[in-house]
Amino acid sequence: MFTSPPVEGYSLNMADAEQRNVRLLTMNPAWAEPLGEGLAAIDPWLRLGYGAQTLTRYLSAEGADRHALAVLVDETPAACLTVRPNWLRGPLLELLGVLPAFQGIGLGKEIIAWLVGQAQHHRQGNVWTISSEFNLPAREFYRRQGFEAVGHLPELILAEEAEILLRLKISPP
Repeated sequence: MFTSPPVEGYSLNMADAEQRNVRLLTMNPAWAEPLGEGLAAIDPWLRLGYGAQTLTRYLSAEGADRHALAVLVDETPAACLTVRPNWLRGPLLELLGVLPAFQGIGLGKEIIAWLVGQAQHHRQGNVWTISSEFNLPAREFYRRQGFEAVGHLPELILAEEAEILLRLKISPP
């Protein structure tokens, strides 16, 4: 079980040729604002109607049952995630967002690898996430990471949209 913020300056193992400094850190308001603004301008958050202020507030809120983390690339906020660590025998990745300027360099893949490592360390057998049904690029990304669709949740966020529950079954070490 994650009992406190799970990282403090964890370096992601990036295969990026530029050898950038990529760190995973506990979120702070200075990073939540540009991340919230950036996410609000892209799908799925744009289509679902989440504005910059709402996302910034969500990313800034820390709780005992949820961790908000930022990924910095050379000190620039590039991606974020929120995790509920103890959900159905594993963590629930509530949100994973990579800003457009940082997409395609492997951040999402490394974040999932880190999360799987955390789950294995805590002897959990699953990693969960939810993706909007319309968000085909995200669903394909998760499929490539080994996630499988295990549930269809109509009208979870919006009446005219459905969400897909995804599960990555893992083996504890």
